[in-house]
Amino acid sequence: MLDFSQRLKQLRRDRHLTQAQVAKRIGVTAAMVSSYEDIRLPSYEVKVRLADLFGVTVDYLLCRQDKRFLDISDLSEEEAALVCGMVELLKKKDGKK
Repeated sequence: MLDFSQRLKQLRRDRHLTQAQVAKRIGVTAAMVSSYEDIRLPSYEVKVRLADLFGVTVDYLLCRQDKRFLDISDLSEEEAALVCGMVELLKKKDGKK
């Protein structure tokens, strides 16, 4: 089972970001990001910034849930329907439904 540090590292690598890039985007040092990926838990405020950066919930970051969420609130109804349709097609392709 993943823990916070592993989940953070996985999300960062999936997006091809360095620790320095993540640090700059959330307002901490690269050394702090490194410590988050090792043993230290960030403050609640930093957890929220990380969740926003990676487009996930804090619960996902903390490994309390495995589902990812995609914010489509700024899309039109038609665009949102297209995204939902694409997700369903991908689930069927991968046998996840």
